[in-house]
Amino acid sequence: FNNSQPNSPLLTDPVHPINFYSAWFCPYAQRAWITLEYHNIPYEYIESLSVKKNQSEGDHGYQKNPRLLKVNPRGLVPTLEFTSEAFAAMKDQGFTIQTVHNVAMLSDSMICMRFLNSIAAEKDKQDLIPRASLLSDAKRFNEKICSTFYEILMKASRDEQKLSFRNFTSSIAEFIDDVMDGGYYKSILPTIVDFTVIPWLLRFPILKHYRPMFKFEESMSEMRYKKLLDYIRRMKELSAVRNTLWKDEKAILRVYERYADGTAESQVGQAIRNGRQAHNA
Repeated sequence: FNNSQPNSPLLTDPVHPINFYSAWFCPYAQRAWITLEYHNIPYEYIESLSVKKNQSEGDHGYQKNPRLLKVNPRGLVPTLEFTSEAFAAMKDQGFTIQTVHNVAMLSDSMICMRFLNSIAAEKDKQDLIPRASLLSDAKRFNEKICSTFYEILMKASRDEQKLSFRNFTSSIAEFIDDVMDGGYYKSILPTIVDFTVIPWLLRFPILKHYRPMFKFEESMSEMRYKKLLDYIRRMKELSAVRNTLWKDEKAILRVYERYADGTAESQVGQAIRNGRQAHNA
């Protein structure tokens, strides 16, 4: 495993370092990664998953970094690791922190974003959650956009894929209608909703490659589609997003091939095959 992160300088805090266990291709991990970068929170990036070509091998089709498994026996990314002393020095805002071998960790991507935002808020940095209603919006779009992405790739019949694509694009239209012109979701500054959704919008090329029969430009009005493309470009211009992007488009297509051919053994892949949604995996 390569524990260095090439697109952004390695940030370390000599007092309270955060170890960030991630996978370069994982949209859930990318949410937490963007939040770390946006708030300029010191962290060490640790690459933690590699995809097995034979999905019946490994742990849910992955080879997992032993360091990750020691901290989080479930081997999920993102995982944030910090010492118990470091957590004790932070204001407790009701987060459920798990402790393994006297090391505190968080794993759920939405909770990781909220927690990292709480650290930044204490240091008077830009709050991603200026209104509580944004948490409800983030949860809704996590279910309506992020989960349906995998259904488009994995549903067995073309009719099921078509229905999922229709649900996906209608939810994106609902989201983009609340993006301010030249700004972000209901705000002139990025919010937790933007960081919740953007990893999947960045993965449009995956759907275009594996499901070319479904066309975004035909699923919404020309004006709305243009607004969507402008928004994606604007998000990619943020250094916090840019620093988390993959370098090789062919490499990420190879990673998602297992979803497109229905062989993915990840927890998300198993959930979709068993008729459940990705956010319930």
